[in-house]
Amino acid sequence: MSSVQSPFDVPLSFAATHGDGAKETLALRRGASSGTLTRLHRGVYVPSLSVAGLDARGRHVLLCRAVAAGLGRRCVVSHESAGAVWALPRVGSLPDVVHVVDPHRATAQRSTHLCRRPGTTDAVDVERIGDLRVTSLVRTATDIALTGRFDDAVLCLDAVLRRLVLPQGHDDGPEVDERLERWRASLSNELGAPGRRGGTAARRALAFASPWAENGGESLLRLALHELGVGEVALQRVLRVDGRDAGRVDTFLVEHETAVELDGFVKLTDPAMLAGRSPADVAREQNRRDHRLLGAPGVRRVVHCEYADVVHPERLAGHLRRAGVPLDPRHVSSAVRAAARRFAARA
Repeated sequence: MSSVQSPFDVPLSFAATHGDGAKETLALRRGASSGTLTRLHRGVYVPSLSVAGLDARGRHVLLCRAVAAGLGRRCVVSHESAGAVWALPRVGSLPDVVHVVDPHRATAQRSTHLCRRPGTTDAVDVERIGDLRVTSLVRTATDIALTGRFDDAVLCLDAVLRRLVLPQGHDDGPEVDERLERWRASLSNELGAPGRRGGTAARRALAFASPWAENGGESLLRLALHELGVGEVALQRVLRVDGRDAGRVDTFLVEHETAVELDGFVKLTDPAMLAGRSPADVAREQNRRDHRLLGAPGVRRVVHCEYADVVHPERLAGHLRRAGVPLDPRHVSSAVRAAARRFAARA
């Protein structure tokens, strides 16, 4: 496997540099035929081992580089493609086309590997990342919120707010609240007038978004809990016993005094996360931590779930019910249908 970690480190080779009949161009085509090279886009080739060393996001960023190289400065990588460049989480798979904002278009136009969207970008809306001109973090978030599904908008906005409001990691207090309100207002202003197409759904996603979701998994867990109808869900709540921190929980169901922790099997298998401990040691530490949490005032239950429970919320509902959290069957059925739509693209 290639040692290349970043899609920006992968060298691109262009047939157009040499001409159609040049020996260099013929060599590129032979490389593609033999499998040593991969043809990303018309006339653009990369070493196949480099592509194999990238994840889905990296491969899409590589496609962005290949396509954008032939577009000129007027087009700016945007929407889902910009989200991939910024490494923002999303629910479904990445598109097989590169999305750009093209000020010369009055309507959207799609061709192989390229979707041109109408619109303009000011200097503040554009940043350079590697060899790409891409919409800024704020502009990318608002574009995705205006055109994407609610769940993808929430995942994107959660991540963007976290970077803007909590750049140093978890924090709270009046200054954090002030930063959050300031950035919410800025994002809301970027969304434009309330009557703008997609604006109502985008504002609902922005109101729901939170910088305290530490990753995409926690954003999806909060969405599932919301759809299950459990009431207010607080994120990253610090619980205290006799004035001392007992622990910080992923989510806390305020009305049911229940902490819900999103655990992954990786905690028991990843050597870096085990840090020299055995899986049994990790399990014992988790039990001791649960006992501390249950000693905090206003905490009646601690429920553990995994990512598969978020994908199949009837399983999450089962964990909650066994812990004594009442759920309306209608909400459970609705959450199951919503999850089926949400994760269909991942099947």
